[in-house]
Amino acid sequence: MKAALKELTRKSPAAARLIFGAAEIAKKAKGAGYYWADFRRYGSVMTWRTGRRDYWKISSELIFQHHKLEKGLCLPPPLRFFGKDAADKTLELMAEWRNAGLGLDHPVYRAALDILKAYRDRLDVTPPPADFGPDLIRRIDARLADFNPEKSLPTPILPAQMPTDAAASLHAIALGRRSVRAFDGKPVDFALIEKALTTAQLSPSACNRQPWRIHFYDRREDIDALLRLQNGNSGFGRTIPLLAVVTADCSSFFGMVERIEPVLDAGLFLSTFLLAMQANGLSSCCLNWCVPPDRDLKAHEIGKIPAEHQIVTFLAIGTHEPGIQVPRSHRRPLEDCVIRH
Repeated sequence: MKAALKELTRKSPAAARLIFGAAEIAKKAKGAGYYWADFRRYGSVMTWRTGRRDYWKISSELIFQHHKLEKGLCLPPPLRFFGKDAADKTLELMAEWRNAGLGLDHPVYRAALDILKAYRDRLDVTPPPADFGPDLIRRIDARLADFNPEKSLPTPILPAQMPTDAAASLHAIALGRRSVRAFDGKPVDFALIEKALTTAQLSPSACNRQPWRIHFYDRREDIDALLRLQNGNSGFGRTIPLLAVVTADCSSFFGMVERIEPVLDAGLFLSTFLLAMQANGLSSCCLNWCVPPDRDLKAHEIGKIPAEHQIVTFLAIGTHEPGIQVPRSHRRPLEDCVIRH
């Protein structure tokens, strides 16, 4: 059949245009299914007002609200009162946190207390309007009964002073990081992974919600089952000792208007994680996740990955064989990516 169509298109330009046009329409129709799968995922979990209110949703919304206060505390003069709505929501969510039985020593709750304390101190400098100010201050003071100065990490803080060799060190790490496709098969010291993750956790994200969730697999049968769904590991997949699946928890976001954020935030995390692993002596290779919806569902099933965790990439991790070769991966010239207005 393919041979006959190829011969027909060779002999008849009109037939070629018709066949290629039909193929393009079919391809776009198939692509519509991808958008429908995205709509179903985002529409079902990108909401904080409906469905089950679990730790992740409460913590994401609490961070979203109290980070508004933290950002406001860092604005330049002139100083003025700000943040009533964000303060009200922060207090409401802290009450929900307590009612849900979540830990009062949890870093997310303690961060809310630190920010609320800084905001309360600011109200002494820029008092709220008299019609609601006394009630707002009373409610903040009541919640700050949980505040413990000995466990506090004060905010805002001064910008960090960089070591004189910081730029050179970062450039050397970025220059040294290359995708490795020949691992030595030795088990990965997970303490090094956690060390790199501690650095990657400092990556920026929308309103500091940190939506990344990274799943790790070190059993050969799990790695092989997942790699069978991915189309970029032939020739070296069997050498991968640790496979990570980098995901973004879509329930970190309040609505579909934020639909780009899961991939953006997870990508920022991934970039830092790759450099941090390189700095800690680990090699890696990103494995693209360009698959139809049914294969994505299969990966969630095999990997026991919750539906709300959007897969962004697979990631091969290990230490490399001595004397291996890696791609130089030539870079585009700077003018290709810089557009000054």
